[in-house]
Amino acid sequence: MISILTNADRDACPGEFDAMFRARAVIFQERLGWAATVRDGWETDRYDWHEDPVYVVTADAEHRLTGSLRVLPTTGETMLRTEFAGFFDEPVDVESPTVWECTRFCVHPCTGPDACHGKLVSTELLIGLCRLCLSSGVEQVVGIYDEAMTRIYNRIGWSPVPLARSRPEIGKLLVGIWDVSAEALEVMTRRVALHDYNFDPGEVRSPLLSVVT
Repeated sequence: MISILTNADRDACPGEFDAMFRARAVIFQERLGWAATVRDGWETDRYDWHEDPVYVVTADAEHRLTGSLRVLPTTGETMLRTEFAGFFDEPVDVESPTVWECTRFCVHPCTGPDACHGKLVSTELLIGLCRLCLSSGVEQVVGIYDEAMTRIYNRIGWSPVPLARSRPEIGKLLVGIWDVSAEALEVMTRRVALHDYNFDPGEVRSPLLSVVT
């Protein structure tokens, strides 16, 4: 199950936001050791509170959140332009009304009786993101990813074009850009169906947004 949330949904969906921000704290600070800010069990930053984020979240049959990601319009403040600027020898700045930045891609810790399928959750998130972009006039998505994710994106069926590589002391990080297309969505949908995850990729809860002007 895929849902689209914005800050306007915080009052109506407090449980979803609580689960998302708590999962981010566990994954990014505890497991990955990022210098993330965690308060009262939540990992949030200024983009969650002061910008205009859109969240794609996935949930299992028991309505427990299994994954989440955040997208921001590149016409406003982005992490690539600020926090990540020093990762690269040459600044990488993408700004366009038809390009969104994706950050905080998170497969949530498993809490239910059944084991989580990390690949399924990742694919659900990307399907939700691609559907959202197609419905909103967004043509590309930009983001930073670890080089090891390249083969995973290839298997899922939506691979980025690398734009830049981080300095060696930072790690094996890449800036990539994903081209949004119906073809990419069809490939991901077909591959999910072939693995028989009992997932309906056509089900996206909450109205999709038209945010590009």
